[in-house]
Amino acid sequence: MREVPVAPEALLSRLRAELAKRPKRALFVLKVHSEWLGLVHGDRFVVWERSGHATHARGRIVRRAGGSRVEARIGPTRRTLVLGAAFFVLFGLAAYGLLGREEGLGHGPLGIALAVGGAAVLLGMFLSATRRQQDALRAFLDGVFLPADG
Repeated sequence: MREVPVAPEALLSRLRAELAKRPKRALFVLKVHSEWLGLVHGDRFVVWERSGHATHARGRIVRRAGGSRVEARIGPTRRTLVLGAAFFVLFGLAAYGLLGREEGLGHGPLGIALAVGGAAVLLGMFLSATRRQQDALRAFLDGVFLPADG
């Protein structure tokens, strides 16, 4: 939550203007900056980056004396959580099947340690991508809602 000394209507119009901007491209093809998409309805909004749609910012702007309070929750979508869980289940089943093969390592401690290590690396990659998307969304929202002097 952030307190901002600006009227809610002005903040919502700022957000609409940022979302309406066309993305900058080099040679009319290569994306130079992030392209932000979103919906603004009433005092509520949802924002995400076009290529990073696994993480959304959902929030609302509440009128306060002397300005507004911006409330935003940045996190993965339900679809992302469901697909992530399904992916890890499939990874576990594949690892179990590969370890059980004749030429495999077997279901002993080494095979299980390798499967768990692979899952940990995969989880680290997902968490890293999520953190990058959250940081980018936070920076975008700060740029839209916070005054220029910080």
